[in-house]
Amino acid sequence: MSSSTKTAALIHKDYLLEARNLGKSFHIYKRKRDRLKQLAWGQYRRYYEEFWAIRDINFSLKRGEAIGIVGKNGSGKSTLLQMICGTLQPSEGKVSSRGKIAALLELGSGFNSEFTGEENIYLNAALLGLSRKETEDKLDAILSFADIGDFAYQPVRVYSSGMVVRLAFAVIANVDADILVIDEALAVGDAFFTQKCMRFIQRQRDDNCLLFVSHDPTAVLSLCDRALLIERGQLQASGSAKSVLRTYMQSMQIEQSGHEQLVAEGNLSTQTDECIADTEASKLASIDHADTPWQDYRHSLLNKGVQANVLTITRFKESILQAESFGSGKSTIIDVSLFEYGRTAEPLSVGLGGELVTLQIKATASSRLRDVMAGFILKNDKGLTLLGDNSFNTAPVQSIPVLEVGECLIARFSFTLPLLPAGDYSFTACIATGDQSTHEFQHWLNDALIFRSECNTIAAGLAGVAMQDISVYLESCP
Repeated sequence: MSSSTKTAALIHKDYLLEARNLGKSFHIYKRKRDRLKQLAWGQYRRYYEEFWAIRDINFSLKRGEAIGIVGKNGSGKSTLLQMICGTLQPSEGKVSSRGKIAALLELGSGFNSEFTGEENIYLNAALLGLSRKETEDKLDAILSFADIGDFAYQPVRVYSSGMVVRLAFAVIANVDADILVIDEALAVGDAFFTQKCMRFIQRQRDDNCLLFVSHDPTAVLSLCDRALLIERGQLQASGSAKSVLRTYMQSMQIEQSGHEQLVAEGNLSTQTDECIADTEASKLASIDHADTPWQDYRHSLLNKGVQANVLTITRFKESILQAESFGSGKSTIIDVSLFEYGRTAEPLSVGLGGELVTLQIKATASSRLRDVMAGFILKNDKGLTLLGDNSFNTAPVQSIPVLEVGECLIARFSFTLPLLPAGDYSFTACIATGDQSTHEFQHWLNDALIFRSECNTIAAGLAGVAMQDISVYLESCP
């Protein structure tokens, strides 16, 4: 964790950060005695080899913008970030910034293992430019964000890696930085905390700016407007996150396959001409599902044995009602549960990807409410929305014109769970009044329900779609 407040003249008033012709070289000595020779006779002869970790890097970052930096290990990303944060001096070019830089570069960097968590808060806040009085004013907020209980007063050496990242991120989230720099620091932490961090990062990128380094394409796409591809210390591509990631993935495929000729062909998928049978397409179109609930036809196959897309579901907790929620307070969500489709007696503790389920939201009212609607959003562990819906879409068929004090609103959404890659997921639940375009949130509850996908049975993408049919057959091609 580090900070920088360099005030060199910026090219444009809207920019918070600029790197101009940035480069960093290191001296590589073959023998230890060559260092002494360089000190003694360096003006006559060079006794080292020059290695450029970064060279000729140019980019700028505006307020409200997020840039992702991608590249293989050893490409120079960390060196670049260290120069931006001021912990490493460039050999050429310069970094110009306006405002405070807060960086989370390495798990627990800047922490003294013998200090308590609270003492490390003061230490790291000071490194980030806060006075002791400012840190005292923010201490409760930092401890609340970290949520490590009495461990805040224990030495950091007894912390788990998850507790260290909680404390480090809590400080970062409360220093009011103009520029946030994150380098693969969110790989550790439980689902609730990861979602909390992702919401903070989203707010940071909207209000200030973000520089984000990750090997996860999904995270870069969900957080960043633009991206930079660094290879062997050089800027290989710059542009939209989507286009740069495509270039990055292509280079990775080439390296792994060793078939550089694919680039010249302009087709990395090595697809051949496909023969599509009209008879099969017609057969699929003729299947009548009007009276059949929608479910992946492979459901029984996919969810047998080791192939099962098992989802472990955490029960709804009352403790999260105030910790991660907002709204007018006129309505309160009192329960969010997932049930097997057609059975709402006992909530599921284990579900299966591709099966029919019912998500149920219960809420009460402390005031009389009109035009009430409920909704949900399903997010992955990067904070990316996978799907969502609300009950307004059923109006006026099933609208609730009035919710009286003491009545319990029950909203049920039945759908097919997607097949999900391994990882943590969360349902956000909401009660609002109004309509789709103009409404007031009565209770918005983040992470109302958390579940974990234990294995991955999808072929590609963020989620697997339920298949109505898949067929493979041979045919003579003309």
